[in-house]
Amino acid sequence: MSNPRAIRNLAIALVILALADASCADGDDEDPGTALGTPDQVSTTVAETTTTAAPTPEEEVLAAYQGYWSAVNEAFSPPEADPEVPELQQHATGEVLSGILESVRSAAAQSSVFRIPEDAEYSHRAEVVVLDGATATVRDCNVDDSIEEHATTSQVIDDAVSTRLYIAMLLRESGTWKVATLERESTWEGVAGCALE
Repeated sequence: MSNPRAIRNLAIALVILALADASCADGDDEDPGTALGTPDQVSTTVAETTTTAAPTPEEEVLAAYQGYWSAVNEAFSPPEADPEVPELQQHATGEVLSGILESVRSAAAQSSVFRIPEDAEYSHRAEVVVLDGATATVRDCNVDDSIEEHATTSQVIDDAVSTRLYIAMLLRESGTWKVATLERESTWEGVAGCALE
């Protein structure tokens, strides 16, 4: 099972505030009509403020989903597969958690690891299709060109490229979204299928 790292960045919004500062003339040497200042006496200050917008519920779900794949990738990465990666517990629950832990242990027993090449096309193009309270459904088109290799010798075991369509269900547990089910709907050889949509 090839599961490399995928990281989702949350959007940052820039807010620009325009403040008008009208200077007042003392009026000693001016006509009463200019006491409030002429147009060239009024200055405008523009202040630029950077703020981070709070993530939407959909963004929280997608961040948790991408966090799951990032944790899976770390668990399978060189120098050796490691089921003790704490992020697995943070991003997965139920059958998904027990299944991925079993897969990582199996990979470790076989001295198998997965590596993403520098020019990888690996990606998870995920979207929330249903969000209902503490349950969310995500559709994910995954291009996987990670390389499976022997942990000690670095001998390539499998370098095939594939595209997979996943449907995942996430549950909100104690305020945290976790992947609870993960079904592979379709698989194509190479970059194909949903990746071309």
